[in-house]
Amino acid sequence: MKLPLTVVFAVAALLFGGCASKPTQPDWIAGDSAKYTNAQYLIGRGQASTIADAEDRARADLAKVFQVAVAVDSEDVQRFNSAPGIAGGYAGESSRRITTRTDQIVSGIQIAEIWQDTLGKTQYALAILPRLQTAASLRQQINQLDDATQASIDQSKRNPDLFIKIAAASKAVESQLEREGLQKALQVVDITGRGVEPKFSSGILNADMGDLLKRVRIAPRVLEGSASGLNEIVAGALSQAGFMIDTGDKPDFLLTAGLKLADLGMQEGWYWQRGDLEITLSEAVSGRVRGTRHWFIKGVAPDKETAIRRALDEADTVLKKELRAAIIGMAVSQ
Repeated sequence: MKLPLTVVFAVAALLFGGCASKPTQPDWIAGDSAKYTNAQYLIGRGQASTIADAEDRARADLAKVFQVAVAVDSEDVQRFNSAPGIAGGYAGESSRRITTRTDQIVSGIQIAEIWQDTLGKTQYALAILPRLQTAASLRQQINQLDDATQASIDQSKRNPDLFIKIAAASKAVESQLEREGLQKALQVVDITGRGVEPKFSSGILNADMGDLLKRVRIAPRVLEGSASGLNEIVAGALSQAGFMIDTGDKPDFLLTAGLKLADLGMQEGWYWQRGDLEITLSEAVSGRVRGTRHWFIKGVAPDKETAIRRALDEADTVLKKELRAAIIGMAVSQ
């Protein structure tokens, strides 16, 4: 029996349509990729209703491994930052540079493949990052930081000016903090997980920095009319910064601080206190001013007394975080 052509075409369409409805799923959707092997690439996967969203999620999936490394390194930076002999400003700058370098790594992520599930209409994307190329770049940056560390150590040793010694030692610490961040990223990329063997000990660099700081004798002074309690705040910040507080009559330097709070009264149900925190570093014998720094301070609370206390707490936080870097910066800039 000969079938009509319309029936033949209809059957053919059903057969071919049935085949098209079962697309071959790439191996990387649910497992490893034969093309982009683990030995050669880091990969990330993403799925969404649109290609753009699937690609973004694939990049984010791959970037997670570096974000975790940065988070761990940030904890290390905070640990070093709170230890005697670490300049807060340098450690903060190191943390920012680590994040910037990690962002540069992430920017090298490529979308290698996309695939659509025609039945579920879901878009899939595969993101890749070549291990060999990325590892080579990280090793180069690590070597550059090691060179910078050695140069800073050499400068600290040969320069007779104590503050220049301290500034150079701080930069050496900063370079190694940054290096440790790159080392963690390299250990992610390097299939062996080893990275580059460190040439310097951050612990020793930190201790050397602390020894230099203790050689600087500073006497704290507070301007008349300053907020009550500023004496203790300045002394505490100097001590935490690692400098030697001199209570005698022959200090190397004077650190004069002032904080006069202005009572702005009640505003929208809150009491406001505002002031300018100022510190000035000067040579005790000659009176030569090495520099001055200012910070805007405020305190807001339901009552006046609490607002004043919060303003002083802010001054305390600022000085403990930034005083060491501020003193070094003022001394070196002259």
